[in-house]
Amino acid sequence: MQQNADDPPPSRIPWPPILIVATLIAGRGLDLAAGGALELPAAVSSLGVALIVLALAGDAWCARTLWRRGTTILPHRAVSSLATDGPYRFSRNPIYVSHVALTFGVGLLLRSGGVALLIPLLVFALVKLAIEPEERHLLRKFGDEFSAYARRVRRWI
Repeated sequence: MQQNADDPPPSRIPWPPILIVATLIAGRGLDLAAGGALELPAAVSSLGVALIVLALAGDAWCARTLWRRGTTILPHRAVSSLATDGPYRFSRNPIYVSHVALTFGVGLLLRSGGVALLIPLLVFALVKLAIEPEERHLLRKFGDEFSAYARRVRRWI
């Protein structure tokens, strides 16, 4: 999809994958500093796998919805269409809901207390570096249509 100079992207940096990787690395670093992974029941790892599977399914549903609308899934590209169907009926940011679930799931799988501790910081960083710029972009591009959607649908879930 060609980027139009009159339609600047919400950000030039793809923050979400950077933030997720940074959370996982920093969380594992905290684990190492604290003496290693937590001693948790095996069921915790199973819950982590279940969260990862659900998160990937959520991402696939979002990707399919955006693809059908002919718009980008990339967070550093300008959108061409406002998605309000599929998972976007329940959350304005279902991809980020999936990303947080995925990161938490990986943390559980690794039995990482450090990753779990950093999840609120990941959420805060996603809001400030990705979601707020994207919502400003959507408001500029879609105006009242986005405002009405934002009043109707929660940011997260």
